[in-house]
Amino acid sequence: MLAAAEPAAAPLPRAKPLRVLTTIAPIYSWTASVAGGLATVENLLPADAGPHDFQFRPRDVKRLESADLILMNGVGLEQWLMRTLNADAARRTIPRVEVAAGWPESGFIRDLPGISAGSPAARGHEHDHDHDKGAEHAGEANPHLWLDPVFAKHAVTNILQALETADPAHRDGYRTNAAAYLERLTQLDVALRSATRDWAGRPVVTFHDAFPYFCRRYSLDLVGVVEEIPGNSPSPRHLAALMKVIRERKVRVIFTETQFNPRLARQLASDLSIPVAELEVLETGPLSPTAYEEGQRRNLETLRRALR
Repeated sequence: MLAAAEPAAAPLPRAKPLRVLTTIAPIYSWTASVAGGLATVENLLPADAGPHDFQFRPRDVKRLESADLILMNGVGLEQWLMRTLNADAARRTIPRVEVAAGWPESGFIRDLPGISAGSPAARGHEHDHDHDKGAEHAGEANPHLWLDPVFAKHAVTNILQALETADPAHRDGYRTNAAAYLERLTQLDVALRSATRDWAGRPVVTFHDAFPYFCRRYSLDLVGVVEEIPGNSPSPRHLAALMKVIRERKVRVIFTETQFNPRLARQLASDLSIPVAELEVLETGPLSPTAYEEGQRRNLETLRRALR
């Protein structure tokens, strides 16, 4: 007679809580919401520093080396981090997960608004996030996927899987937290869809090309950006073409961004006799489990005031 199979032993808890290091504020919010109190979650970048101007300090390297798991955006955003990780054999062994993994190729946006794929500007464009041309999507795909709440749900499923793999003893807790958070993201998406329905097709101009995924999701027509490359002054030719687009499309407002000096956008708006309003890219800002949702809702209120 065959003996009954014994049930598999439950995974043993870790001696210390899982230490998770995220790279930017949105990934921190998503991860902290899934982890709850079951893991220690820290963000590599300070709340006021974006990935385009971050410089490693010795204490940051120590934080990297003490992490059990690194969660990053991917799509070329963190090449500065990859260089530091790959410079040391021990660091290369730290598990890392790109939350954009598995996002369909058709979901990436590759061209600047208003610029054809074959133009010199489009061919030469790179974000000032230190994209490496050897990376999978570098110089091609826009990395600002996090501003699309539907992508946020995709990222959360990747985060859940990564936490389950690294800390199986708390799998049930992570799954419960993730389910609750995914419902909140669904509610956020519904609220945004409802509020933006009346603005479908409305032309908008932003400071740089951080908002194409948001605009595509909510049917806004992103017709131009002030700076083709963040931190690089646009050419007179670009500004002249942009002003022409703004006049022809009857753009009502130019949107500046929190982490960039608005002087140029304000001068442009003054020349065109239109106002400016400030949107948040959300790659900087408060580090809390609710910061992503709160930031999206602040942006919605900004859009409501500017486009009504």
